[in-house]
Amino acid sequence: MIEKIIEYQNRSESNFEKTKNIATIANYFIAFMLFMASTIFAAFTLPIRYIYKKIIKNNKDSEVLKLDGKNFDVILEKEELILIDFWAEWCGPCVMMNSIIEKFAAESKGVKVLKVNADFNRSIVNKYQIKGLPQFVLVQHGKEVKRFAGAMTKNDLIEFCTVNRE
Repeated sequence: MIEKIIEYQNRSESNFEKTKNIATIANYFIAFMLFMASTIFAAFTLPIRYIYKKIIKNNKDSEVLKLDGKNFDVILEKEELILIDFWAEWCGPCVMMNSIIEKFAAESKGVKVLKVNADFNRSIVNKYQIKGLPQFVLVQHGKEVKRFAGAMTKNDLIEFCTVNRE
């Protein structure tokens, strides 16, 4: 269901950028309202999600690495291809992406997935000049290859992470 919402939002935005008519404006407005609703939901459920993560679900089996300033450079040097997910707990699209990112990380081979909480890692956010969330940065051999701002489906992530291997 979440992937369908993300597809709808991305398609609506793309169609709105190409053509402005009543249908594209209406779809863009609905997509914007879904975005706002997801952000409000994320903000109001933040304490519950925090308690759930800390007490009930300790996700030690996750393939996704949580980054901070201490381990960031070491991992960048060690891995060949890295997808960095810049996110925040209050960001609706970021929260919607959590399960998609987990599935992608578990199934992808050759791509290390890293999450950077933008609220707690300002130096990394500034280094990559992150202006909006969620934002994905693909790094190959320590250098940025490409970036995308906004939510993506798992298939979008697979396509985004497809690069020529050197």
